[in-house]
Amino acid sequence: MTEDTTMPAAPSTRSLPPLDGPAAPADTRDGDVEATEGETEGFIPDSAAKVDWVLGKIAARRSAAALIRENGEAMAREEERQAEALEWRYGPAIQTWLNGELAGSKKKSKRLYHGVIGYRTRPAGVSFTNPAAALVWARASCPAAVTETLDRKMLASALLETGEAVDFAAFTPEDQTFYIK
Repeated sequence: MTEDTTMPAAPSTRSLPPLDGPAAPADTRDGDVEATEGETEGFIPDSAAKVDWVLGKIAARRSAAALIRENGEAMAREEERQAEALEWRYGPAIQTWLNGELAGSKKKSKRLYHGVIGYRTRPAGVSFTNPAAALVWARASCPAAVTETLDRKMLASALLETGEAVDFAAFTPEDQTFYIK
């Protein structure tokens, strides 16, 4: 008694050019390689044409992956740019609406179906516009802030504490910042 070893025909949406010997596997988009109609023992790349066909498929997949990576990053940047444009365009109106919603409440945010909008307290801070001048001032007025590198947090704290106006730093007052998540 002999067993039938033929594989059932697999549906294929593409037709491959005929190669010498058994047919090549059908290329499906889900990553599987299926047997094609009439194949009995599987595709074996045992000739230059078959090996070249496999190499072409590998190269095409790698090329597609590179395009997806390249275009995917560009697409992500474009989507982020468009999100920022929407925030720029509608942010002030949303902020006005939120102010009305939060009026008379201790709440600082509102949760909606697609995200959260609200206010965060941003602490007062210092940004150093001239690091060299900051270092000179720190050596004279806050030597503990000076090590091999300038401890910007310590210097900012000292400047905020003294309130001294210096030409190497810009002061920002504490305020509420609007956000959309």
